[in-house]
Amino acid sequence: MRTAALLLCLAVVTSGASAQRYPDRHVTLNTLADRQVGPSQGTSWMHTSGGWGEFGAYRLLRDRDHAWVQRLGAYVELFRIDDDASLTFVGNIELIADPNNEIRFDPRAVLWEEGFVFTRRSGRNFWQLGYFHRCKHDVDNLLLEVERSLIFGSLQGRYLVPIGTAGGRTEGLFAARGDLLTIRQDDRRPVTTDRSSLTRVIGSLAGSIHLRRRLDESHLGVYMTAWSGLSFYSAKDGILNRLSSVDSAALNGGLSGGIAIHGGAHFRIGFTYEYMSDTGIDPVPKHAHLLSFGVLILDPSAMW
Repeated sequence: MRTAALLLCLAVVTSGASAQRYPDRHVTLNTLADRQVGPSQGTSWMHTSGGWGEFGAYRLLRDRDHAWVQRLGAYVELFRIDDDASLTFVGNIELIADPNNEIRFDPRAVLWEEGFVFTRRSGRNFWQLGYFHRCKHDVDNLLLEVERSLIFGSLQGRYLVPIGTAGGRTEGLFAARGDLLTIRQDDRRPVTTDRSSLTRVIGSLAGSIHLRRRLDESHLGVYMTAWSGLSFYSAKDGILNRLSSVDSAALNGGLSGGIAIHGGAHFRIGFTYEYMSDTGIDPVPKHAHLLSFGVLILDPSAMW
């Protein structure tokens, strides 16, 4: 547990989700950890698939744009080679709703993410390389007369370190992550300009830790996830000249925890706190402290 506590401190203080709103900031995927189908001999096509889903309500800490959240994700492992390497297609979506209509559920923004991830085993650890395309669009914003549309693709690398304790009741994963942004578009109505425009982002460094523990021999347990991220901004917005210098940086992070029911799926009930330096919704970037309560279901064999 001492090692886990150290990794938690590193995740929270130094580097997970960054100033960009990545839909997968709450989860980490490692398809090579999934052995339900059995070991792969040679090349195995369409080896595994799975997904996750979450629904929550923002309470106590929120802004005018956040009242409800829904996240969905799925993956298909296109091929696996000898349980040492795999290529996976991943898709995730995040829907944000505000309370500003007669049913107090007014869809405000939606984010899409899809990409390919190559995973390679390195001893007991894993490294990943991939590319993700992402976009964010407003929903039901006609009466507001404001709009902010984002496109941000990135080359992504991760290094995954499994962690655990003697006896096997506590298991976890530490993930270090880096994203180098490629496509960057930040369209705003009305037009505003500032130094936090997505077009000036170079990339981000991030870290997260995921822990889960069985309380006894039953299916009941607890879970905890912590993440933080540092995004780097340039004074320039060209494709290459933005790489010449770092003008500023933005730090985001969060913490989630609660109870869980273990089984073929991992069913969680708990809270999530996040700080976002830019929610990505308002044409004039705004920060937000957000606290949500909800449920999450994921595939525990390959996801954290």
